[in-house]
Order: sequence, then structure tokens, then C-alpha cells
Amino acid sequence: TAAKCPTKTALIFQDERFTYGELNARVNRLARALMAAGVRKGDKVAFLFMNSPEFVVAWLAVAKAGAVGVPLNYGLVPRELKYQIGQADAVAIVFSPLFMERIAAIRDDLPQVRTYLCNGENGTLDFETLPAGYPPDEPEVDVSLYDANLILYTAGTMGVPKGAVLTHRNSLFNAFTCCLDYRFTCDDVLQIVPPLFHAAAVNCMLLPGLVLGCTIAIHLRFDPEDMLRTIQQEAVTVTWGPAILWRTLLACPDFAKYDVRSVRLLGNGGMAMAGEMREKLLAHFPRAAMMDIYGMTELSPAATLLRPEAALAKPLSVGTPMTLTDVRILNWRGREAAVGEVGEIAVRGNALDGYYKMPEETEQAVKGGFFRTGDLGKRDEEGFITLVDRKRDVITTGGEQVYSREVEEVLQANPRIKESAVIGVADEKWGERVVAIVSLRQETTPEALLAWCRENLAAYKCPRQIHIVNDIPRNAAGKVVKGELRKRFG
Repeated sequence: TAAKCPTKTALIFQDERFTYGELNARVNRLARALMAAGVRKGDKVAFLFMNSPEFVVAWLAVAKAGAVGVPLNYGLVPRELKYQIGQADAVAIVFSPLFMERIAAIRDDLPQVRTYLCNGENGTLDFETLPAGYPPDEPEVDVSLYDANLILYTAGTMGVPKGAVLTHRNSLFNAFTCCLDYRFTCDDVLQIVPPLFHAAAVNCMLLPGLVLGCTIAIHLRFDPEDMLRTIQQEAVTVTWGPAILWRTLLACPDFAKYDVRSVRLLGNGGMAMAGEMREKLLAHFPRAAMMDIYGMTELSPAATLLRPEAALAKPLSVGTPMTLTDVRILNWRGREAAVGEVGEIAVRGNALDGYYKMPEETEQAVKGGFFRTGDLGKRDEEGFITLVDRKRDVITTGGEQVYSREVEEVLQANPRIKESAVIGVADEKWGERVVAIVSLRQETTPEALLAWCRENLAAYKCPRQIHIVNDIPRNAAGKVVKGELRKRFG
């Protein structure tokens, strides 16, 4: 793209603008700097940034160096970062000075990390000055479509995050599919507000936009006025986010003063959106159509799309398979379910290469070429799929996934807690909220337990409510009866 349109604006971030030529030069210099620092093809390189041009540069430079990128969630606490960096066998970490304290807290526990690239302080190399000493020419590294590109961490079946390995083929295949199904063109101006460390933001918006030569406006974080101001100033044509983003945006008291008529496509993902809210959103964006995407990290991540023509008619559906993607509903026998019959959603076409260093989990997830999502759904007479429930005990809150087992393990580490159970409870704003139910060994308060969680978990994983009970209900097999807890506390 840089060779095709070197002077076209690639990225807009606050008051900064980068052309495709400028972006490519920065990426190539950093790739060469990483290689000179000892990063070799196949090495894992973690990076930790807020949404920013630095994230984009690091992501692309790691790929051009032939290494495997490990984008980290900036909401993670040191304990969580240590696990992911260590489990991925990262040999280098590229990060923003904003996270110096967190990285410093775990540095002694990461013996495999040889290189720290930040601001030149506290034993780190300088992200800005070091690459400047290298030429902007393309690095001479042979990278194939089937080489690993990213390791993205997702919730694990045993409460331990799993690293989903995506190849360059996975990322590019997903990008091309999105270009086709979203009907992107090089004239589009894309707006990215959700975190770039998520597969949806990086592989469904950023990468397709760069491949086509679009202009992409990146936001540090979600701010309703800033989002609306950018739409007006940059004539944004495509913007995307979870339902909670749209709900908050619609509540902005100054919405009407901004011109949003440039927007032709609104995307919703990660959370269901009722028909009434869809109508309200489309009324505020008079020239826009709407689409919904369903998928997961392991699918690179897109699987189905509720296309604009069905967005109002079937608001609770996740749509039909995306181009070149095969989606089936499998009953308990592993056979294709009948129309209206509930079964597990299985997807073939662009699934992960495997879970990093977890062969058993990989074997369980991919069977007969289909990735078993763990989500339960059904298909109607027209082929539209509707989610019914999640087979796995994952809570989706504000577009983020929280695995209850992980939260339970943090609670169980508190010496005052005897037992704990974590459930997801329906929430109008967040989709679901995390709720914990605990029995005690020693007296304490919900407030003290919440403080414990905040020290050991990312904010979005922390329970919004903690209920103290005498005993947690269990069945004859000794398993916690979460259905009973949902009835009582839901």
C-alpha cells in the first residue's frame, strides 16, 4: 500500500497524521532495530500500548521482522501480564512509558525477556531514538502466509488464559473477507475506538483498512464528544463498537450539534442490540446502514454477519456466514441440527493454528476441520443464526470476555474466603455484569473483597457485586449449582 499511495494519509491520531510512506518507513526502521537487538524469525515479542500510532508501528514491525506479536491488554495488572508474557515465551517487550511501573514490577520474574524497548529509562532502549539509526528499507526476512503472526490471549476452559496462535494467512484471510462483506473501498475513512489489542479491532478494521489504503482515525479511548468531533472533521464513513459504546454515544447531550451524515456504515459487535435501540441509532445517523459481527479470537475473529438488509428485521440474530466461511449447528450427536434445533456452533474456514503450548486444548477445540465455539445457537428457515446460550461459562461484559473460573481463583486466594462462585447477570448497560457469591472463613466485607479483586484483576474482570452467604449450593456430585445462584441473584 505504501508503494501504491505513499502520500495518502494512513493514520490520524489526535493532532498527528501519518502518510502511508511515513508509516512504512517507521515500521521498517523499528523492524530492523528489533532484529539488531537479537529478535529472530519466530521469536515472540510482546507489546503494550494504548490505542496509538505506536501500537500500529510495533504490530507491523514485529511482523516484518518475522517475529510473532503478542499484543497485551492494557487493563491487565502485573500478575496477569507476567503470566501472558511468560507463557508466550516473549524475548522482547515493546511498551509505552505509561506502563513502566507495571513492567518493572514483574521484570525479575521474566528471565527469558532479553530486550525492553520503551523510553530509554530504567534499563530500557528508546522506542523513538533507537529505530532512527536504521534505514527505512524493507527488512530482508522471508515471511510466509503460514508463519505465526499473532498470539492473542482468550479465556481458558480451566480459568487459565489461552494463547490463540493466528498465522498471517488467518489475519489476511479475515481482512479480505471483511473488505468484501463490509464493502470497504479505498475512499473509506475508518474510525477505530475499541482497543486495538482485540482481534476484532486489529483484524476486522485496522488491517482491512491498511490493505485497501483507507484513511484510519484511531482514538486513544472512548470519549463521546471526541468521537463525534472526529466523525465531523474527518468525514468518517465507517465506525464500529459494542452496544455499550452506542448507548453511551446516543446519550451525549451535544450529539445534535455534530454533522454525522458522512457515516455510511455502523458496526456492532460483542453485545446484542435490541431493535428499538437500532432504530434510534439509525435515526441519529440518517445516511448509515447497520451490521453486526459475531465471532471470537480463535476465528481470527469473524464468523457471521448480520447484514444491513436484515439488521432491523432480525435484531437478535447474529446473521449468516461471512464469505468463504462455513458455519454449522451441530447437535449432541455431532450431526447437523435441524432448523430450529439448538446445537453447538462450529466454524470452518479461518480457525486458529492452535493454542500455544496447549495441544490437548487445541485437539478438543478443532474436530474434523471445524472449530467448536462452545456457543449454542439455532438456525431459522432463512439460514439466520441466533445465539441461545454459551456452553462455556464465559461472561461477556461491555464487549470484554471474563472467565468465571479465573475470578473465582483470585477470590479463593483470599484467606478469609471459604468458597466462591462467579456468575454473569443480565445488565442493560453492560450486557452482563460479573457477580460473585462467597462464603467466609473469617469475617470481612464486600468492599474489602472488591479491593482484593482490584489488586489482582483487570478492572473489567472485577465483580460489580459480591454477596456473602452461609453456604454455596452444590448438587449430588459436589458441583456448584450456578443456575440456582442466577435465579437468586440475577
